[in-house]
Amino acid sequence: MSLRLRILALVCVSSLLPLLVAVWMLFDSRAAAIAQARERVSIRADQIASELDDKVSGTAQLLFGLSRVPVVGQGEPAACSGFLAEVLEEHPQYTGLIRFAPDGVMQCDSLRTGRSLDVSDRSYFRRALTAETIVVEPTIGRLTGKGVLQIAYPARAPGGALDFVLLASFNMDEFGRQAAASLPYERMNLQFWNQDGALVMDYPGAGATRIEMDKATRQFILASGPRGIGVPGSGRDARLWASSSLSHPAGAGMRVVLSVPQTALASVADRQFEQALYGLIPLAVLMFAGAFLLGEFALRRQTQRLTQAIGRLDRGEYGEVIGAPYPRGEFGLVMRALDRMGLSLLTQRQQIERDTAALERQATIDPLTGLANRALLSDRLTQALIHGRRTDRRAAVLLLDLDRFKTVNDSLGHRQGDELLCHVSRQLRASVREGDTVARLGGDEFVIVLSDLSDAADVAPVAQNILDAVTAPLEVQTHRLTGSASMGIAIYPEDGDDPDLLLQHADTAMYQAKSGGGAAFAFFSPDMMRASVERLRIEAGLRRAIECSEFVLHYQPIIDAATGRIASAEALIRWNDPELGQVAPADFISVAEETGLIVPMGEWVLQTACAQAVAWRQAGLGDIPVAVNLSPRQFAAPALDHTIARAMATTFCPPSLLHLEITESTLIDRPDAATALLARLSALGVSLSIDDFGTGYSSLSRLKHLPVSRIKIDRAFVRDIDLDDNDRCIVEMIVMLADKLGLHTVAEGVETPAQRAYLESLGCNELQGYLFARPCEAAAVAELLRAQSPAVCAR
Repeated sequence: MSLRLRILALVCVSSLLPLLVAVWMLFDSRAAAIAQARERVSIRADQIASELDDKVSGTAQLLFGLSRVPVVGQGEPAACSGFLAEVLEEHPQYTGLIRFAPDGVMQCDSLRTGRSLDVSDRSYFRRALTAETIVVEPTIGRLTGKGVLQIAYPARAPGGALDFVLLASFNMDEFGRQAAASLPYERMNLQFWNQDGALVMDYPGAGATRIEMDKATRQFILASGPRGIGVPGSGRDARLWASSSLSHPAGAGMRVVLSVPQTALASVADRQFEQALYGLIPLAVLMFAGAFLLGEFALRRQTQRLTQAIGRLDRGEYGEVIGAPYPRGEFGLVMRALDRMGLSLLTQRQQIERDTAALERQATIDPLTGLANRALLSDRLTQALIHGRRTDRRAAVLLLDLDRFKTVNDSLGHRQGDELLCHVSRQLRASVREGDTVARLGGDEFVIVLSDLSDAADVAPVAQNILDAVTAPLEVQTHRLTGSASMGIAIYPEDGDDPDLLLQHADTAMYQAKSGGGAAFAFFSPDMMRASVERLRIEAGLRRAIECSEFVLHYQPIIDAATGRIASAEALIRWNDPELGQVAPADFISVAEETGLIVPMGEWVLQTACAQAVAWRQAGLGDIPVAVNLSPRQFAAPALDHTIARAMATTFCPPSLLHLEITESTLIDRPDAATALLARLSALGVSLSIDDFGTGYSSLSRLKHLPVSRIKIDRAFVRDIDLDDNDRCIVEMIVMLADKLGLHTVAEGVETPAQRAYLESLGCNELQGYLFARPCEAAAVAELLRAQSPAVCAR
C-alpha cells in the first residue's frame, strides 16, 4: 500500500474516535447544562432571600432609630403622624408606618388617615407584645389585597415594660414583581411562605400563571430544611422546586420558593444539544473530505519541505521558516508547528539574551534605587584608585548612613521607608559629578566615590552639599519627612590604597560622626582606628572577664542624715584586667551596654550584692540593704523579675536587703512597659529608687504612679549647691516634691560639710559621697559598720 493510501486510511480511522468523543461530550454537556440550570434556580432563591434579609435588617434599624425619636415615642398623634409621613416620603418602599398602643389601638400613622384601627387580633402584634426584637410576618392587606411584609418593633421602657409598637409595612408586591421579572427562566413562579408553611404570596414570572400547591410538594419543601432543591413529582408536568429560608432571626421560618417546570429547564439544554449536534455533522463531513484531499497531494514534495525545515532547526537557523502556502491536513499542521517552533526558539534565544543582560544588570545595580551595588562599587572604586595612581590624583570614599531610619520603618512601614531611600538616592545622584559613583551597600548605607581630585580639601564642600541635599523634605502620604545623615570620609592615598581598607576607614569615620549626634561628616584619622581597636580589646576582655570572674564589687555607704549612721550601701562594679590593669567603669560600661554583655554582668552583680547583704547580717552588723543599679539594656531584658527573684532565692536574701536603682532616662524610653515591670519588681518586695533624678525630664504625672520609694538627686545638682542659686532651687524643689509624694531622698556626690549642712536643712533623708566614704571593698565597709563612724576608705 502506498504512503498516500496508508495516510488516508489512518486519517479515516483516526477520525472516528474524535467524533465519538465529541458526541459523548455533547451528552455530558447537556447533563451539565441541566445541572447548572438547577443550581442557578437555587442560587437565585438564595439571592432573593438575602435581599429580603437586607430589607428586614434595614427596616429593623429604621424602626429602632424611630423609636428613639421623642416625637414618635411621646409626641402628639398629629405631630407623630406628620413626622412618620416625612419618613415615608424618604422610604417609598414602605406602604405605611404606624405606632400602636400596647392595647393594639393605632395612635398615629404615616398616611394621616385619621381612621381608627385595632390590630390586637393580628398575629404579628400578639407576637410583638412578648418579643424582644422585631417581628416579621408576610400578609395580604385586608383592604388593598396586596402583599406586604409586616415588620413590628416593640419599644420598651428601661424596666422592660412595653411603651408602644412601631409597624412598618414593606411593599412586597413591588419587591415580588421586580424579583419575578428578573427570574432566569420562563414559566417560573416566585412564592413567599410564612412560618407554618402556608403560601402567602405568588408572583408568576414571564409566561407563568399562579399555581396551587399540592400536599406532597408542601411536605417536600418543609422537610428540605433552610435550603433545598428537588423535583417532588414525576412526568411531563413535574416541576423543580427550590427554597431558601430567611437568615434574619426575626424572619425565621419564612421561605422564598422558586418553581419552574422541568421541561423549561430541559428545553434550553436540548436546544444547545441540537445546535451542537447539527454543527458536528458538517465538521465530520469536512474531516473526511480533508482526509481524502490529503491523499491526493504531492506527499513527496511536502515531505522534502519538512525534512529541509527540520535540518535548519537542527543547525540552529531559526530565522528562516517554511512559509505559506501550507498544505492542508497534517502536513500543513506539522509545517506550521515547525515554523512556530522556529519562531519560539528564536524568541527564546532573544529572551535569553535579554535575561542575560538583565542578570548582568542585577549583579551590578541595586534593584530598589537603581544605584550601583556592592559588586559594581568595588569595580568602580578599584578603577578610581588605578586612575589615581596613574595620574597622581586623589580619590575619596564617602560612606553615608541615614540617621534614625529605623524609626521611619517602624512608624510608617517599609514601603514608606523604601520611598525615603529612593528620595535620598535621587538627591545623592544630583549632588555629585557625572563621572562619580553613587552606590547602595544595603539597608540605609550609601557610598559615594569621588575620583580625580586634586586636593583632599575639595571633599568637604561636596560632603556638606550632600548632607544638605539629604535633608530636603519628602512628602510620604500625609507625613512630611525631613531626614539627616552621618558621613565618614576616607582619602586615597592618605587613608589607604586598598578598596576594602578605604571602606573600612570611611565606616569608622561615619560612626565617629554618628556618635556626635549625627547630621555631620567626619574625616578618618588614625586616632579613630586606635579607638576602634581599643573598643574591640575591651569587648574581648569583658567576655573573658565574665568567664574568668575578673570583676569585684566595691560598696559606697549611704548615710542617714538624721543619725549619721550607715543606712545602706551602693554596689559598684570594678574590673581588674590582667593585661589592661584597673579599667575605669566609664571605659567598659558603655561597651558592655552596646554589646549586651551588661546583662550577664548585671546578673553577677545581683548575685554578689545579695550574698554580701546576707553576709553582713550573719556577721551581726545589722540589716544593711545593698543598692544595685539596673542598666537600660538590663531593664529591657525579658524576665528581669525572674532573674532578681532567682538571685534572692539562691542567696537566701530577703527582699528588704535589696534596693534597685533605675535611671530616670530608662523610664522615659518605654513608660508603659517600664511601669508594668516596676509593678512586678515591687511585688517581689524589693525597694525601688529613681537614680539621677532631675536629668531625664520625666513626667511628674507619671512619677506619682510609679511604685518607687526613693529619689536619688544627681550629683550634678549637688556639686555647686553652695555656689549656684539655680542648683539650690532645683534640689529644694526635688526634696519638697519627694516629701509631698511620701518618698525618701538620697543626695549623691556630697563632698563638703557646707553641702551636707544645706541638704540636712532641706530635710534630705540620706546622703552619699566622698565626705563620708569612697567606694571600697566589703571588708572595709564591715569595719565602718563596726565602728559606726564615717571614715574615708582607701581607693
